[in-house]
Amino acid sequence: MHQLFSQVLGQRDLSRAGDLFSLEDTDIEDCLSQALDQIKDISCSPDYLTNDNDQAVVEICITRITTAIRETGSIEKHSRALVGLWESCLEHNLTPQGENTEDTPHAKIASDITSCILQNYSCPSVMVLAVPVAVRFLQRGNRGLSRNMSSYLSLAAIAKVDLLAEHAEAITLSVLGGNHMLLRVLPSVYPKQPDTIHHHLSKLTAKMTQLESAEKPHLICLIQMIADQHPLMLSPHVPALISYVCDHSLTEALLGALVDVAQASPSSFVSFLPALRLVGQQSTAYLAWSTASITPCCWKSKL
Repeated sequence: MHQLFSQVLGQRDLSRAGDLFSLEDTDIEDCLSQALDQIKDISCSPDYLTNDNDQAVVEICITRITTAIRETGSIEKHSRALVGLWESCLEHNLTPQGENTEDTPHAKIASDITSCILQNYSCPSVMVLAVPVAVRFLQRGNRGLSRNMSSYLSLAAIAKVDLLAEHAEAITLSVLGGNHMLLRVLPSVYPKQPDTIHHHLSKLTAKMTQLESAEKPHLICLIQMIADQHPLMLSPHVPALISYVCDHSLTEALLGALVDVAQASPSSFVSFLPALRLVGQQSTAYLAWSTASITPCCWKSKL
């Protein structure tokens, strides 16, 4: 390890910690994993929570290390040590207690290194290590960390959906717990893990009324995919879906999905024919066509 890093971390020397920024990134790059391992030892010590000096040293060293990793492009080389420190934070309290709204010491560590890890969402070797840990953070009750993880996981769903699909259950539960940002991930993982989504479909469809306008299209996209690939899974939820048709921002997309469901399970719609006719009468030509497409399916089921 570089002599200055060794002094700062070995002696918890806050007076010299700032001098780390005077070093060239290339001069310390080789020892970053070793420094991260020592930081983990410090942060896991029994008195870390009450030792302001150690917390300050750790904060400065993490900033210096993550900067050097970015500048030297050495994330793959140091990802194991970085993710190891990140994961160790899960062994400690991450949620502020009582009236205190400030992040706990270990939540600060996790927050400081999250972007350094997850901004490499297109790097397979890093994501293999990082995604399982990131998903565990979703379940730890720290809203700031969860929001940050969700943002990056949404990007990872574009680049490495297979890795996220393995954690479809945890992601879905996080959505149901109020983390609506992750709704955008569900259409990506659905083709890989349809049964997981189907298991929670009732609660997911019930979420519609709780969503912001910008969040609803992601749930609609998921419903459209299910209607296209497994329409019978939506037949028990026809009453809820028809109730949402009155929302003009959802009408067109939902009716398209309902046509697919009606063709697979026309009997699910029989009692809703009057409501569907009314929607068709009040809507554009496309919407009228959709409701007209549903109606014959229903009549056939009554014959």
